[in-house]
Amino acid sequence: MPAWGVVGDKEVLLTTIKSDALEVDVSSYGAALVAVRFRVQGDWVDVLMGYESLERYTGGGKPNFSSCVGRCANRIAGGSFELDGQVYDLEKNNGPNHLHGGTEGYWARAFDVAAVSDTAITLALSDPDGSMGYPGNVSVRVTYEIRGNELHFFYEGTTDKPTLLSLTNHGYWNLKGHQAGNVLDHSLMVVGSRTTAVDAQLIISGELPSVEGTHLDFRTEPHLLQEAVDRGGPIDVNYCLDRPEGSDTDMLAARLVGPNGVTMDVWTDQPGLQVYTGNIIGQPDHPETWWHGKGASWKRFGAISLEPQLWPDGIHHKHFPSPVLRPGETYRQHTWHVFTTA
Repeated sequence: MPAWGVVGDKEVLLTTIKSDALEVDVSSYGAALVAVRFRVQGDWVDVLMGYESLERYTGGGKPNFSSCVGRCANRIAGGSFELDGQVYDLEKNNGPNHLHGGTEGYWARAFDVAAVSDTAITLALSDPDGSMGYPGNVSVRVTYEIRGNELHFFYEGTTDKPTLLSLTNHGYWNLKGHQAGNVLDHSLMVVGSRTTAVDAQLIISGELPSVEGTHLDFRTEPHLLQEAVDRGGPIDVNYCLDRPEGSDTDMLAARLVGPNGVTMDVWTDQPGLQVYTGNIIGQPDHPETWWHGKGASWKRFGAISLEPQLWPDGIHHKHFPSPVLRPGETYRQHTWHVFTTA
């Protein structure tokens, strides 16, 4: 388990877990996936965007880049929330709003390696009371485990004060290989009949419109992303997954199919799935340092993110699944990706 560098006074490690079908490079900085290599017709194809060195992550790299996202994934409107009669002001890092845990969210923290084997690694983080404005000392554990052609994500969290906790991984996927151009030639199925509507600033309105008859309808079978984007524009939306009310059992949330015959199925116990078609990748209104890595330069629509999560901004919408975690409770999430080839 080689040292990859140092952040502050903490050593950062880079670890490879693997099977005959998959190899995954994991950094303890941000609990980030650096590479995911899948064997396709005898050759390894790296299907995930990432950077080639720790310095690229810490010195101008994109926040939340295939990393663990926390303390609370997605946006919190107005950068504040009320819990048990007390108002908490969070860092506003997305206009007037709070996004993905802030500028010192989990993507920017050095985790400890709690356990490691050939096929799995567990990373641990102690997040202090008041971090980015959130209440409570929170302890988080993230486990990545390979089982044959499956990559599993396990999350656990506890707190000593009532707080918010909603984790995900913001992977950037291209099944042709991260360097192989845009993903609009991929096809996508999402098992979700409704979305959480947003305003112009991508803040949740509380409405749950149907995807029926819109470019966001990816139900039943995979649909070509190019056709959807041509019809309705780039996609950045949370789907409400079609699961029986009150059920938290694992379900197939999405299927992504590359033109090379590689398929990635996303299974999860979460109620939502954020779908993002890489709309800002390579765009000049964002730092150029974000958009190259591992020998490649990435362009618009160069990857897609499929992020299982609680519905965004749930603290402000009582009819949404709650992100509140209280002392004595344990936050848990299980998601996994299944890779196959035709």
